[in-house]
Amino acid sequence: MLWWAVGLCLAVPALCLAPVPLAQPSTTWPASAQLWVMHPSAGWHQPVWTWWTTAWLHGSDLHLQRNLLGAGMVLLLGSTPDARASQALAWLLAWPLTHLLMLCQSGLSSYIGLSGALHAGLAVWCIHQITQTDTAGFKWAGWAVLTGVIFKVFMENPWQHQLIQPMGSDITVAPWAHLSGLVSGVLMAGLVTGCAAGLAVKNCHRARRTLI
Repeated sequence: MLWWAVGLCLAVPALCLAPVPLAQPSTTWPASAQLWVMHPSAGWHQPVWTWWTTAWLHGSDLHLQRNLLGAGMVLLLGSTPDARASQALAWLLAWPLTHLLMLCQSGLSSYIGLSGALHAGLAVWCIHQITQTDTAGFKWAGWAVLTGVIFKVFMENPWQHQLIQPMGSDITVAPWAHLSGLVSGVLMAGLVTGCAAGLAVKNCHRARRTLI
């Protein structure tokens, strides 16, 4: 499944990389981490590939473990019989957009981790359940999860706090990444769904003209 392909592209490289020492400046990190980390404070003056690669870096073993657990949950949610390639495409597009929106947090020197991209994937799944399934139960599941994610993001108050210390976490996290992921997932799911619907209508009109 393409959904699993996107999820594994996120999770497997993260699993293979050792955590970086967040307590130290990024200039002291391993060479690969320095090359792949995204610096919101640097704005557009950084390599484009960091929009993808920064998701693979983590600040501790616990940070990585929790994100891998979240990745597993998102992958399982997307493994439904009605899964479509459009879901995977939307998640793939939301991955870099999530990190691009991190540029809005210009006071943040660096950002790493899967959590933003996972929020994007979860948002994509919710929109798919709401708009693309015919079963009422699936639609309500999408609305319930989406409402829960929105409530969680607002409770983290990303407009006021650049970093927060969640209960049980050994590092601080950037709540703006969760908001960025939510927004990116909703936007890309809507875009891909709209384009697919428009293409279907165009092909239908073309088929009718051919029959006539």
